[in-house]
Amino acid sequence: MILPFDLVLLLPFFLYAEIHYRFRYFFSFLRTREPEILADVPHRLEPNRPLPILLYVKDAHLYPLTLHRVQAEIRSAQSTRTYGLLSEQLSTNEKHWWRVFHVDLSDLNGWIEVLVLIDMEVNGKRKLLQTDNYRTASHAALKTYVAREPLPRFAGLHFGDAHTHSNYTEDQVEFGAPLRAARDLSEAMGLSFFCTTDHSYDLDDCVDNYLHNDPALPKWNALQDEVTRLNDEGVPFVIVRGEEATVRNREGRNVHLLIYGNRRFIPGSGDGAERWFQTRSEHDIPEAIQLKEPNALAFAAHVSEPVPALQRILLGRGSWSAQDFQHDGLLGLQFANGSTGKGFDRGLELWIKLLLQGCRLFAVAGNDAHGNFNRFRQVGLPFFTIRESNQQIFGKMRTGIFTDGPLNERALLEAMRDGKMILTDGPVVRLVARNEQKRITTIGGEARGTTPVLQMEAMSSTEFGSLAIVRCYQGRIGDGSETVILKKDLALGTMRWTEELAIHVKCNSYVRAVVSTSPHDSLDGESHFCISNPIWLTKEP
Repeated sequence: MILPFDLVLLLPFFLYAEIHYRFRYFFSFLRTREPEILADVPHRLEPNRPLPILLYVKDAHLYPLTLHRVQAEIRSAQSTRTYGLLSEQLSTNEKHWWRVFHVDLSDLNGWIEVLVLIDMEVNGKRKLLQTDNYRTASHAALKTYVAREPLPRFAGLHFGDAHTHSNYTEDQVEFGAPLRAARDLSEAMGLSFFCTTDHSYDLDDCVDNYLHNDPALPKWNALQDEVTRLNDEGVPFVIVRGEEATVRNREGRNVHLLIYGNRRFIPGSGDGAERWFQTRSEHDIPEAIQLKEPNALAFAAHVSEPVPALQRILLGRGSWSAQDFQHDGLLGLQFANGSTGKGFDRGLELWIKLLLQGCRLFAVAGNDAHGNFNRFRQVGLPFFTIRESNQQIFGKMRTGIFTDGPLNERALLEAMRDGKMILTDGPVVRLVARNEQKRITTIGGEARGTTPVLQMEAMSSTEFGSLAIVRCYQGRIGDGSETVILKKDLALGTMRWTEELAIHVKCNSYVRAVVSTSPHDSLDGESHFCISNPIWLTKEP
């Protein structure tokens, strides 16, 4: 069915931008007889790491391409340097061709700009590109921070992105980054893992046609095989296999469910726009949870992000409500989704409401990035313009997971199941409760007693600014709001802080911590946050 043109114009899409699809009979200014060509770099670089530069060519099987030369011009406050990345002629007709080039920047720190120049030939025409070949895009240099200090972290704390998309997400308007390339760029920015949560309505497609499904599930099976193979390579980095399944909420509207660690595909095609106005997904929330494997984890995705009116009408999309969380097997939710704003604030309020009702739900942070390690690109006016921003960047908001022993997929999943997690875009916090019998309980656990002692520790760095405010909240189950049991306004320049606090447990409750940094001495002039998951307090004489 053809979608009316006035409705098409109002549909937002997220990407790496697929530019070859158009609605039948309608014009697309973005469409070109070239493959998608783009360069990407991480938004930050850990100290003493070479800078990985991703060059990604998609759909060269339709439009064969010859690369004559690729150069990187790197500008810092001190100098401008040119690096030859590809000097020999290279031709490709692959659907997904990519290469990561590594540039030694060990003598630099601070902000740099990376301009990638691509000398290429397609359809018998030779041209020079800057950064990408998207019409109406800025083609501007990519801005990266070469860090003087590593990400602040405690021993046993591993950072990752809990909501990402790979090139197994591919449809009419978007595609993601290859898994191995994403691993290279993630590792360079200081991450230890990411969760690949590709759309259920993409994972059941034919390999060569995203508008048709294949019941043999070749894409799903290929994703499983590739994740296993990459995790078995001995690299100190983990890819957690996952899926973003479309499911029906209590109102019958489509919402998204993140399922981690599952090897059994759960279909959900209601909002994939493969069959217009046929928006009923295969399963509701409890059915999808029931279908997952026993060791797999289910989290509600971007629970309070605004849903545009036309997505509600045309794709049947809705929102998560408090009632949708009353299901056994739903472990938690994601409200940190790449930007702070109304969606973040509403999601945090929903989480607190559920905690006060006695729901033991854990929170994770992600960015819903489809690649986008440095610059977010979006089809602004389908299909006429590309919009760009610095939100929903891969790894900007991070889930920190505390683990003991070797880092692997199983260990991460077990720690997530136990709620041993913090959410951060900069600083970190750690909570430990010690009861009267000297038993130690960490984040996500349950402390039993009447007067436990809570030990709190927070840390930041010059990149994210000094610690400004530390708050500890106690939520008594059944109350309408939390109580602030500790608030510390710290002096400018404080990078590390510790304190102990005795807690009186009069009824079953929980404690959690929130840290914010000062915008006055942070690198970007903004405040950064860290939110811990709760420690549960059970009154026991």
